[in-house]
Amino acid sequence: MKRIPWVRAAAVGACASIALAVPAVAAHQATSDAPNVPAATTTPATAGPATPSPGPVKRSEGVTREDIRKAQELERYWTPERIRSAVPVDAVRAGGTAQAPLRAPHAAGRSALFAPSHQVASGVPTVGVFLIRSEDGSATPNQFCSAGAVTSPTKSLVLTAAHCLKGGKPYRNVAFVPGYRGGASQAGEPGERPYGLFPMELGKVWIDERYLSSSPSDDVDFAVLRVGPNSQGQLLEDAIGRGNTLTTVPAAQLARREVTLTGYPGGQKTPLQCTNATRAFQGRFMEIACDGFRTGVSGGPFLEGFDGSRGNLVGAIGGYKTGGLQDNISYSSQFDNDVLRLYNQAVADAAPDTVNPLGDATTWQHATSFLTGRFHSDSVRNSTGDLIVRWSDGEVSLYPGNRAYGLGKDIRLVKDTAWKQAKALTAGEFTGNSTDDLLVTWADGKLTLYKDVNETNKLNNPVQLKGPNGTWTHAVGLTAGRFGGGNTRRDDLVVRWSDAEMTLYTNVDGRGLHAEKQLAKRKNTTWSHARDSVAGNFAAAAGDQDLFVRWSDGEVTVYENLGAKGFKGEHQLRPAKSAWRYGSLVTAGAFGGGTRQDDLLALWPGGKLVMYGDTTAKALGGERLLVPARIS
Repeated sequence: MKRIPWVRAAAVGACASIALAVPAVAAHQATSDAPNVPAATTTPATAGPATPSPGPVKRSEGVTREDIRKAQELERYWTPERIRSAVPVDAVRAGGTAQAPLRAPHAAGRSALFAPSHQVASGVPTVGVFLIRSEDGSATPNQFCSAGAVTSPTKSLVLTAAHCLKGGKPYRNVAFVPGYRGGASQAGEPGERPYGLFPMELGKVWIDERYLSSSPSDDVDFAVLRVGPNSQGQLLEDAIGRGNTLTTVPAAQLARREVTLTGYPGGQKTPLQCTNATRAFQGRFMEIACDGFRTGVSGGPFLEGFDGSRGNLVGAIGGYKTGGLQDNISYSSQFDNDVLRLYNQAVADAAPDTVNPLGDATTWQHATSFLTGRFHSDSVRNSTGDLIVRWSDGEVSLYPGNRAYGLGKDIRLVKDTAWKQAKALTAGEFTGNSTDDLLVTWADGKLTLYKDVNETNKLNNPVQLKGPNGTWTHAVGLTAGRFGGGNTRRDDLVVRWSDAEMTLYTNVDGRGLHAEKQLAKRKNTTWSHARDSVAGNFAAAAGDQDLFVRWSDGEVTVYENLGAKGFKGEHQLRPAKSAWRYGSLVTAGAFGGGTRQDDLLALWPGGKLVMYGDTTAKALGGERLLVPARIS
């Protein structure tokens, strides 16, 4: 039967057994004191016990009676009958049971050589069923995926597919059962659960924030979780021996010579195994052709150097189409620094990622204007930059800065299709108080000042500086800043006109425009190629501000102290034909906790949002990814 694709959901299930929504501002960086994971290799992992030890076992160091009680409670729920009757998570979400072992033909034109699969009746110590009890009222609450143990200093880590845990439903009684094999055992042999059940620890799930979004990125369809000891007081790796070794694989090496795939197909509950070569798919997935891997195998490990019990973990069934639509072709997201980061978080017991408050790239693809200033009441008190975005549907949103090169959740200022007619927007201190104002030109030539924009006033204090006219219909760009007006406010305005003329108006206020100075003549051959211009503090000298310009050919320039030097103090940050010719929008603000307006915020194709903190007139700042690009 065709593997059933997962129906995406926007929310993350949270209850007593899974707590994914944990604060994690620093989750983007791997923990510095966590152990390094080796690069991809075909060297087998160190062997360990393949069968459970007979007789009494020694309790692992640090295990408490409460830990054992939790495992015993879990065992009382997950009886052998309930485990055998559990259905694949993917099948439940798609509205079926997916128990029948029907195969779908492989895609026409594919050149993969399919390898036969076989059951492993004795089980595999480092591979098991990952049990989940759903509390969404489902007729089949007992569900499962596949998973693999990962060796670590904690002796307690498991890796599965992220889509097994992200379905917008509450769960409980989550457990890993390594070495599980269905059916009765002979006298004197270990039973169906030879190593016991290992409960997932509360809140100890590490999933990339990009997978937690409403449009999960299939690049990061993996999850690392920590389990507690079994009912005999053993930590996972004390019971099964060494786990699989997490191994990163460069994109250029996704084609591997010999990889063993293991998983638990629905209705079988005895591991299925196959060994074959892998190939790269779309440059970011590992693909393997193995027969019979139908629904239920999600999260099953790709193992290189497999010795019958363990190997080097180079993938897990998931990623492209949550692992594939045919049961004879399976996929894994590339195991790169993203999976290593989650592993390091788990080892260090760092806070898991949370849902990105900025949303995902599908939203940011609709941004049409960026501007920065101090708007939110907290930002005014802390001299922090905020971002205002005008969207293609006419909505205008305020994103407060967090003083740590990031932004908080948006606040809607207005949603009105009339804002589609706004041609150019900028922000400055035009009315002389601490809260910034918004200046807008409209398609009919109107020039409107919105006073004291914040989370309360929003856009409810408009002052019309100019009515409809034929002159300001030609204004194509506005940049407010401190450009030599003789005071400390950002109340000077640079206007770029449709004929390439550049004009500076100093000391703009609620009464209108005043002194005018021409910076570049009409019909010049330079400024018609400007795409974005923003004010900032990029030069070392204090005082008036500089002008950052992005050009149509990809050149990026800073004009130092525009008011005094005009366009003579030029610094080139990027040459022509650089990647910046593909950028969409650019602005600058004080997002890093200081008062200097030197942190660039750029929108790239695919909705990718990047901050370049502490940019100078000599170099762009370090790149901080705020929203990953959409992957179609």
